[in-house]
Amino acid sequence: AERVFDELRVAPRGASPLADIAEHLKVMYQLVSVKAFAVALVKHKRWIPMRSHLSAINGRQFETESALGLFFKPSVLPDIYGVGEPNFVDAYFSNVTTRKKRDVEGSFSMLRGCTNTLIEGLYQIIFVMLKHGGEVREGVLAWFDAALRVNAGRGKMRIDLRTLASHGGAHNMSAVALRLALPFLDPSGGKYDKISPAYVRSRACKLNLVDETRLAMTTDEVSAAKLPAAEDKEDWGFICECFYITGRALHLGYVKCIMELTQLSRDLQEQQRRVRDLEAMRDQFAGRPDQARYDARLAETKQQLEEGQTMHLQFDCALREPRLVSEALQYYRLVAVWLMRIVATNGDYEKGNGYTFASIKEDAFPETCPAAFACLPEYVVEDLVEFMLYISRYAPETLDHEPLDEIMNFFITFMGNADFVKNPYLRCKFVEVLRCWIPDEHGHISQKLLSLFEVNPISLTNLVPGLLRLYVGIEFTGAHNQFYEKFNVRYQIGELCEYLWTVGAHKKAWIALANSDPEFYTKFLNMLINDAIYLLDEAMKELPKVREIETDMEDQEGWAARPQQERQEREAEFRQTRRLLRSNLSLAMVHIRMMSYTSRDIAHPFLRPEMVERVAAMLNYFLLFLAGPERRRLKIKNPEKFGWDPKELLGMIFDVYLQIYAADSAKVFVAAIAADGRSYRDDVMVETARVVRSLTMKSERDVAQFESLTTEVRERASEDEEEEADLGEIPDDFLDPILSTLMRDPVKLPSGHSCDRSTITRHLLSDETDPFSRQPLTVDQLVTDDELRENIERFIAERKALAKENNDAMHT
Repeated sequence: AERVFDELRVAPRGASPLADIAEHLKVMYQLVSVKAFAVALVKHKRWIPMRSHLSAINGRQFETESALGLFFKPSVLPDIYGVGEPNFVDAYFSNVTTRKKRDVEGSFSMLRGCTNTLIEGLYQIIFVMLKHGGEVREGVLAWFDAALRVNAGRGKMRIDLRTLASHGGAHNMSAVALRLALPFLDPSGGKYDKISPAYVRSRACKLNLVDETRLAMTTDEVSAAKLPAAEDKEDWGFICECFYITGRALHLGYVKCIMELTQLSRDLQEQQRRVRDLEAMRDQFAGRPDQARYDARLAETKQQLEEGQTMHLQFDCALREPRLVSEALQYYRLVAVWLMRIVATNGDYEKGNGYTFASIKEDAFPETCPAAFACLPEYVVEDLVEFMLYISRYAPETLDHEPLDEIMNFFITFMGNADFVKNPYLRCKFVEVLRCWIPDEHGHISQKLLSLFEVNPISLTNLVPGLLRLYVGIEFTGAHNQFYEKFNVRYQIGELCEYLWTVGAHKKAWIALANSDPEFYTKFLNMLINDAIYLLDEAMKELPKVREIETDMEDQEGWAARPQQERQEREAEFRQTRRLLRSNLSLAMVHIRMMSYTSRDIAHPFLRPEMVERVAAMLNYFLLFLAGPERRRLKIKNPEKFGWDPKELLGMIFDVYLQIYAADSAKVFVAAIAADGRSYRDDVMVETARVVRSLTMKSERDVAQFESLTTEVRERASEDEEEEADLGEIPDDFLDPILSTLMRDPVKLPSGHSCDRSTITRHLLSDETDPFSRQPLTVDQLVTDDELRENIERFIAERKALAKENNDAMHT
């Protein structure tokens, strides 16, 4: 038997999926169907090479040396050592840019058929061995455990395929593991009762999770959370172990390949940009001595692009295989239900036997994250998200074939909950998936996805609050590029919210949140305004740069006369500025639109003392750009390519003015506009009304309302000017130490300083520390400074009385 297995082990060496290895699979199956041969195989020295010294062997060696390794390797996926023989790449994936879609799909169908035959054969071999039970079953599980351990490096961001299993080998192993798990993947079947979350805390856990980040535990906390001996056990059952092995295999195989494809797609976009940039420079090198070098560089770049596109097709062929996608979706649906059950039972998983997803009551969630959930490896959730993101982008038709409510509700429940899923970047990924599910720019959406947003009860009540809490929570993602990363996530949140605002129940939930938790909503609004100011300000700086370079390039003779290096540098700067402008404008417009459509129904947060001056200053600042004397500098060629529509932006700013003004019964908004010494200009507001009326952008009634606002602001500005003259020089003790403005509502800080309440409250929206001592500070620690307030009021009254006396004396 040993010699037979030795010969069989190497039979598939160098084989591609097109090779005839069915006979070898059949022989292996017939042999291991006999228990005696199966026992002999798991005891074979090559079953698990270096079994007692597994750390001495790497993943690639395991693939080539273990008894089944070479059977798992044949695949359509690219590999650094080639795809084997017969070579199918040239025949099926060449001439990427010229091949018809039908031709490509035909190639996919044929290659997928061959791969499915291989996977089914491997599954039958593993399955029949597991049925023998005893030492054979333990041997099979040990083989999976060893294969996963030596390939732990595939879970890293950057991998070395010289020392790790090929993409094909890891991918095929995850596909086989999925088929083994199929019998218990239906949540309604009840078999998943046997999947204990305590397994990862057991000393009998076969998975190597030492270096894995956990959902909500540190390394030290994980060590302390090991099961006590009285609760631990040696045998957790096949269903439990198979569930975890399948998840780990998917993490290192199928899902890792998805992430490789995602990175390849980004690289191809960059490569395509390089080709376009080089082709745009063709005329500069025509007839010059360095034309040959330019032509060689362009040809090389195009060749690299074509090789990348070929690899993309190989990944696409393997990863988008319909049966595999369907089975993976079933697995990750179970994962979502399983995770929710752990939390719903506060970690006491066994008490939830018979649990169905409909049983969940979110208000019964534990306040602290149970150890059973917190200790789970982060990849359990990360892989669920990466898979859903992949099929939502590349295989959306699959979404119509499996229930999605459980996955949807999982995303909603945890997207804004940092106590249960610590990694903010991971929670941001939930939004990326949901963004793929809303109607596209043409309004198209399947009825199934529509029901997730417009029928699902958890979605209708909790989606908007979850999104807004995530918007606030990702101010700091922990990533090195967190400042820029947050804009991208908030852009997607903004697009989701724009759609949800059109759905009555979501709009109602949004308004309810603003009314029930005004402190949180003010914090959200503050961040929304901060982002809008930064992004639009950056765009306003880039518009004149684009206009300047466009003007220079229009003068063809003058442009041609410039040194070549200067032209190249300016063109590179132009391309970079255009990309930044397009990005900043698209991000800013989402934020401005959100203020525009929400301020009609939720105006009161804009009028809070800590917000109203900030809001007025922002609106005045952008109005100065859009209707002020410098607006002609913002004109560029083909503005639609950049998403630049000054008319649309002016209309939204105009609406925000009117909608806040309509709710301003106390005239605090009017006062804040007038008090903005930096950007308020009466002539700009007058010009705004003229422009809006002349372009028929708004109704005459709206224009008249804006003119009424303009008049009230003008009158208030005049009053403020008179008061400033009356008060004269203000004592330093009465000035806010942060803004140097007269305090009206002074409060004492723990550090002993006094500030105006609106100033310090606004500061705390972004930074919960005392600005003088840098110690933690919250609003409830502020103490009204009654003595100082009375002194200020007395000072104001005395100065006004003195000014009145002087004025009366002048007129008598």
